[in-house]
Amino acid sequence: MARTATSRPVARAPAPPRPARGARPGGAERRLQILRAASQCFGTRGFHGTTTRDVAAAVGITEAALYRYFDSKEAMYRAILDERMSAPNPIAAVEAHAARDDDEAVFTGLLLALLAGVNSDPSFIRLLFYSALEGHQLAKPFHEKRVQRLREFLTGYLERRIRAGAFREVDPQLAARFFIGLFVDYAIVGQVFGQRDVYPQSVEEVSRTLVAIFLDGMRAEPKASGRRPAGGRRG
Repeated sequence: MARTATSRPVARAPAPPRPARGARPGGAERRLQILRAASQCFGTRGFHGTTTRDVAAAVGITEAALYRYFDSKEAMYRAILDERMSAPNPIAAVEAHAARDDDEAVFTGLLLALLAGVNSDPSFIRLLFYSALEGHQLAKPFHEKRVQRLREFLTGYLERRIRAGAFREVDPQLAARFFIGLFVDYAIVGQVFGQRDVYPQSVEEVSRTLVAIFLDGMRAEPKASGRRPAGGRRG
């Protein structure tokens, strides 16, 4: 009777070690958790309506533990804005396109970056709206460095393209504000009013469509050649 070969057990890689039960996050991770929770609280209740106790409860720690990372809610608020200001500026990503007068790439790149930013951290846009309504001065540096800088970049680019005859002769500041308004509507409808079904499309499709509409309205009409159509009547 033939003997069957005995199968040897296949060697398996050792399972990764499981984190110890009750392990606490490190200082950097905890600090990030606090900032995310604070951003949500500020975006829901506003700066004046949020307390350090609210933030601590959202994280699941005590106020005493929270104070080891931030000594006040002003410090948390400032840290949130500093973090966003240190993020890559979307203008830098389209400056090369602007130098080549690639209108579609400039406006699509900007809008994609803005839409992606608001979707990655929905609470931040609410925080900014609250800061404007409450007149909070801590948000002023962010407005000057990001919002005002974006408006100035768009105004300058539009003004240059108008002078070149590529765009219609309109007020470039108003045109810049109109373009930013496309993004603001997306942010308000989806993140403030919670009506995300108004924009069910992907951010890529939203960007392509809005930029196409904007550029179709901005492009100058081709100048008439001055020739009369064939067979045209004189007089």
